[in-house]
Amino acid sequence: MRTIFALIGFLLGSGDAALAQGPPPPAKPAEIVAYHDSGDWDADITRVIRRARRQVSRHSDDVRPALVLDVDDTSLSNYECLKQFDFDRAASDCGKRSDLPAIPQTRGLYRFARRRDVTVFFITGRRERTRSVTRTNLRAAGYTGKIRIRLRPNRERSGTHDGWKARTRRTIQERGYTIVANVGDQRSDLDGGYALRTFKLPNPMYVIPTA
Repeated sequence: MRTIFALIGFLLGSGDAALAQGPPPPAKPAEIVAYHDSGDWDADITRVIRRARRQVSRHSDDVRPALVLDVDDTSLSNYECLKQFDFDRAASDCGKRSDLPAIPQTRGLYRFARRRDVTVFFITGRRERTRSVTRTNLRAAGYTGKIRIRLRPNRERSGTHDGWKARTRRTIQERGYTIVANVGDQRSDLDGGYALRTFKLPNPMYVIPTA
């Protein structure tokens, strides 16, 4: 019976999402810092990643199981970089840096998945021109092994921006993978289906409405 429900969720969309707490984004800088420094942000990440890990464990024997991870503020943390710019993303160049630290809980999930022979794909809204620096940063942050990463094209045809991440997941599925878990810090990372279950990490710093 569980297999039937899992298949239905796989075909219909994202399944149920494990949601994190925290101040609603985009929060004021003081609220962001208070949430971070209290330890609550870290605890919320731990709670969600623990659920994602259980999901991966339960489905590691599925047909060609895969885990999808977002990059910014899911796998790599922009917090310290953005803090220097009063959390103004437009004024920062955080995505061009190669020294952003890993989010340890996500890195642990990545390593756990690989040990269970679950293929991990990074799907990021970063542009293709940042491929080299992104790969370098992921490796430096401890995401070892083969880096499978999908980046948004430098140029997109009109009307193709929205839903790009979902279409990318669909392409992975069409290659025969079963995406058992999709983890991101934005609801738009998770929209559109093509995963058995979705897991949203907290991010009070900014909102990306479409992906």
